[in-house]
Amino acid sequence: MIHRLSLFILLASLSACASTATTQSSEAAPTPRILVVNDDGIRSPGLSALALALSDVGEVVVCAPSGNRSGASHSSVAFSETLVVNDISMKGATYACSISGTPSDATSFGVLHLGATNSFDLVVSGINRGANVGKIAHYSGTVGAALEGNYHGIPSIAVSQESRMRDFEATAQWTAQFAKALLAQEADPNICWSINAPRKPEGGWLGAKLAPMGGGYIQVTGFKSAKLPKGEPENAKGFRAAFTFKGSYPENSDTEAYLNGWITVTPLRFNWTEYKFLKETWIPATD
Repeated sequence: MIHRLSLFILLASLSACASTATTQSSEAAPTPRILVVNDDGIRSPGLSALALALSDVGEVVVCAPSGNRSGASHSSVAFSETLVVNDISMKGATYACSISGTPSDATSFGVLHLGATNSFDLVVSGINRGANVGKIAHYSGTVGAALEGNYHGIPSIAVSQESRMRDFEATAQWTAQFAKALLAQEADPNICWSINAPRKPEGGWLGAKLAPMGGGYIQVTGFKSAKLPKGEPENAKGFRAAFTFKGSYPENSDTEAYLNGWITVTPLRFNWTEYKFLKETWIPATD
């Protein structure tokens, strides 16, 4: 079941707790450190909008792939390649750099190297151009980069929005509110909060809903012949995926809510284990 009221209560109560704590203490709380990453690359307007919005929440450090690495999932080249890092300037960030690796490599470098002496409190990945609701999240470099934060014991957020939206500010501002509320509690370091924002109508979004992962708004239907890239052998064959946006999705899923105009929030657990099957007795014995 989708829990719209639950999310409202979560954000409201956490904000109230943070306000009360501030009133009761004359000492300012430590400024949270936020690592901002993405998969669309260091020059993505979604990344810069997110970094600027989050600078009102804490100290922002940016580490992002040097080019577009969409669809990289949770892959890494750190085990096999030398990673090239270049410093850049980005508004809202105390430090920013590009890295030649994957989105999860950007997170790993950020956490282990940039945060070696001053650790991060939160990893935020995005803003991705294109939704990552439902099964599509498994392909997502945006989600993969956020999950890498969980790998290192840091709570994370992955945020994406409708691909035709060119303005990232509204999504960035809402994400900053969510991040502030999340930081006000003891967030579970094993959870990646996946946020997906649909196109925002003139009257504003319908609201935000907590919803389980489910379905897919885009599906690959097959492969068709395509022209080979230059330099490939003459006897090779080229193919490109054929796909449709007429996907299927279960009732009350994040995909359904997103397509109906709601911002969706889905807590994704880093540990994939399905514990009920650990009691199975049919596993063959070894010799």
